[in-house]
Amino acid sequence: MHVWSEILARRAVAGADLPSRRLADRGRAWCTVVVRIRSVAVVTLDERVLVVKRRRDGRSYCVLPGGGVEAGEDLREACRRELLEETGLDGDVGDLLDVPVDQQTPAVYFAVRVTSTAVSLGGPELRRASARNEYEPSWVAATSLDEEGLVPDAARQAVRIVLDTVEPTSEPFR
Repeated sequence: MHVWSEILARRAVAGADLPSRRLADRGRAWCTVVVRIRSVAVVTLDERVLVVKRRRDGRSYCVLPGGGVEAGEDLREACRRELLEETGLDGDVGDLLDVPVDQQTPAVYFAVRVTSTAVSLGGPELRRASARNEYEPSWVAATSLDEEGLVPDAARQAVRIVLDTVEPTSEPFR
C-alpha cells in the first residue's frame, strides 16, 4: 500500500485529525485549512461499473459514488452513506484499495458489493440538482469509462484493481 494512503486511512479510521494544509497570505500570515477526505465506492457487476454521470455548466463527465467523511464517521460508514445517498443502493463495503492519494483532494477507495441494481438519486445531490447541475446514477460498461469521462485518474485505477481481482458475477450480493 502506498505510504500516504495507508497513513490517511489509518488516521481517519482511528478518528485522528484530518490532514491539513498551510496557506500563506502574501507571505505574512499562516492559517491551517482542514482537508476533507473523500470515501469512494467502487461497485462492479457483470463488467459494468456504477457511476454518477454529471453535467455541470456544459461539461459532461462521471465520477464514482462517494463524498466527504463527516465528523465522527469512519471511512467505511462514509462510503456506505454516500453510496446510498447518490445511488439509492446499499452495499457491503469491502477492501480498501491500494490507490495513490492526491494530496490536494485526498480520497480512499473501497470495493463494494451491492444488494440491488435499481438506482435512484437522493441525499444532498437531489436537492442541488438543476438544469445546470445534473446528477444521474448509472451502470456503464467498464469498457466505456474513457468515453464517459470518468474522473479523476485514481478512480480509473481503483476500477481496474476491482475488475482484475474480483470474480465476475452477474448477480448482486444477497
